[in-house]
Amino acid sequence: MVNNGPERVLCSIFELSRDIGTKVGICVIKYHTGEMILSDYMDSQIYIRTVHNIQVYQPTEILLPSSSLSPVVSKLATIIKFNVDESVRITETSAKYFNSQDGLTAIDKYMIENDKKQLLMDEFTDKAFALNATAAAMYYTGEIVSTASNSCLTRYENFRIKYEGTENTMLIDPKTIRGLELVENNVVKQGLSFWKFMDNTCTKMGQRSLRNNILQPLTDKANIDMRLQTVKELLGQHELLDGLRTQMRKLQDLDKLFAKLLSVDQTAVKSEQKINYSILLKDSIAVTKNLRELLSQVALESTLLTEARDVFCHESIDQIEQLIHSYINEDCVWASSPLELENQRCYAVKCGANGLLDVSRQIYKNVMDEIIHEVEELSVTHDLIFDYNYDSSHGFFLRVKRQLVGSASSLPPIFINRVTKKNYIECNTLKIVKYNARLKEVLSEISIISEQVVDKLLTGIVKNISVLFMVSEAVSILDLMCCFAFNSRERNYCIPVFSNQMILQNSRHPVVETLIKDFIPNNISNTASNSLQIITGCNMSGKSVYLRQVVLLCIMAQMGCPIPADCAYCKIYTKIHARICNDSMELSTSTFAFEMKEMAYFLDDIDSSTLLVLDELGRGSSIGDGFCISLAVAEHLLKIGATIFLSTHFQDIPSILKYKPSVVHLNMLTDMKGDSSLEMHYRLSSDPATAIENPGIKAVQKLFSPTIIEEAYRICERLQISKSRCVGGFQTEEDRQHNLQMVRQMKKIFSLVELLGSQLDNEDQFSLPSLKSLQDLFVDSFEN
Repeated sequence: MVNNGPERVLCSIFELSRDIGTKVGICVIKYHTGEMILSDYMDSQIYIRTVHNIQVYQPTEILLPSSSLSPVVSKLATIIKFNVDESVRITETSAKYFNSQDGLTAIDKYMIENDKKQLLMDEFTDKAFALNATAAAMYYTGEIVSTASNSCLTRYENFRIKYEGTENTMLIDPKTIRGLELVENNVVKQGLSFWKFMDNTCTKMGQRSLRNNILQPLTDKANIDMRLQTVKELLGQHELLDGLRTQMRKLQDLDKLFAKLLSVDQTAVKSEQKINYSILLKDSIAVTKNLRELLSQVALESTLLTEARDVFCHESIDQIEQLIHSYINEDCVWASSPLELENQRCYAVKCGANGLLDVSRQIYKNVMDEIIHEVEELSVTHDLIFDYNYDSSHGFFLRVKRQLVGSASSLPPIFINRVTKKNYIECNTLKIVKYNARLKEVLSEISIISEQVVDKLLTGIVKNISVLFMVSEAVSILDLMCCFAFNSRERNYCIPVFSNQMILQNSRHPVVETLIKDFIPNNISNTASNSLQIITGCNMSGKSVYLRQVVLLCIMAQMGCPIPADCAYCKIYTKIHARICNDSMELSTSTFAFEMKEMAYFLDDIDSSTLLVLDELGRGSSIGDGFCISLAVAEHLLKIGATIFLSTHFQDIPSILKYKPSVVHLNMLTDMKGDSSLEMHYRLSSDPATAIENPGIKAVQKLFSPTIIEEAYRICERLQISKSRCVGGFQTEEDRQHNLQMVRQMKKIFSLVELLGSQLDNEDQFSLPSLKSLQDLFVDSFEN
């Protein structure tokens, strides 16, 4: 009943196509949940934020002003076309319907009445681009709802309207979302994705919230800490956690359930289902009170749990329950079979609610008794064991086992409408047909009267609709926190602490560690003295897994979720861009041109608070070009100050960049076995001496004849000699050692600055003795 039909989402987007600026306004309408979401922001030159929003909201239709599509297709429209699925319909409408004043009027008309309405209206007043998009969306909605082919769409009297800014959420570009398989598997659509792996939610609301948080992690430290505090409290209350999850599993999709009350005269609920709908509301209120009781039994410390309890304790919830009980019998339960549904329609409404209803019920009972008596009489008269069944279209009919009568033709003439089914023969009599006709009349009368009573009930409930949606949102965040706590308990995660650096001890890939035995953990350390980390190693040594691990752990931490590690200090990033390859020996299908387009896409949107992960940069080109572009990109990234993890097969890149104070070279440990095969340890080492020489030749030596392999080694040796001569001409060994010493000193200075910053952030430990201790440590390190 709640999930009736496919979900339809409209995304209206407004831009000034002839303006050099990149300001964008968005209005998203979710017809299945009655939500309207507005955004108004300044985007980048390649509209990363807009494409990201499309990825988050998954519209089935995108509405653009005609000026964006003709006479010339705008840059935004072109980018949208290239980044949406073929099933998404792109529609244009006249630019005159994108009117900010009409948008503000529409918001005023459709917003749910509550105490905060005027504050929200004031917030929307200066969001002109979002209001333009809203006006067109509401005009278009009116057009499609009135169309006969779209009659299944709900006509809403109100919408749940909210504004979503971009200030406090992380931006993850669409290419990264696909590359990391955050919400969908790239190979098998229904296969394992990060979202499915993390999903231990108990409700549809929590499931949607989890998806949104994976795609839009938080960047506000206070809110992240608030979530982590909640998870920590739930981990310390196992009975509370299990009890909350047990109760939430009983809930329907509250967003969709309550959204039906927003429709005009509750027309979203079919008349024959209104009793069932009322029972779902009754059951939802009962579960809400159970959640309230569970949270009230514990002395809560976390803000989110306290706020959820306060919502569940709202006086309107008790008022709604009393209102439902004043109309609906308390022992009435959800009906599924046709006969149960008919009985429910007859007896769900309380006696005394309507005098005519009580009379009609008595008539209904009498007719039912006569039908049952008639079936018993027929069984005795014809010496057959008749059973009766009910069908919503035909009413009551008789059934008899085939083995008792042989065939339908052997039944006496009194039995009509004979139909042979598997083990039964179905039939009827004229008398029962007449009873069915009478029963249908009575049921029609009861249905009309009951519907009038239930309509009064629903009208009364609508007055408290804002509280019901508060309950839905409270359950959503509670379910999300319980999911995080459950995952942490079952998988041995730790709660991260946020600082100005990233230090993870014995961190693990959240998905891979559950798929293989004895997963090898790795430390992750990123500070100002090693902001660019270059990772080398053989194919299949674990570089790609490590890089994915870095990104996923950052996303988890900023969702407010514990992460797989022994100890974790995390940094807050506002953007994540990642290009991850499949670390296999098969030929990569990517081309150099495609790779460079991706790099340009990333470099256009990087700043000091960005996490950038690049796997095998330059692999799609020749050795010379690949090396040059990789080195040039690395040099450029160093100037920006972003956090960068870069893997490469070019051993000369870390050799050249090791003189930069913020560069560190890491290597995936690999050993050469006695049979010349490679043994992968999947562990990261900061000692370049652990790297195996010529790993590529060693990895493929079993595939070629010894003659070819020997020739490859000779060529490699000659190239090394030639290269050392060239390098030696520019720099002596003494110069190299001097430069390395300078780099080490710069790293110590960076480390001191970080320690001072940490002391400044932590006012409780800020003291003169601690500063003196840092000074002595710094001086000693230089002297030694």
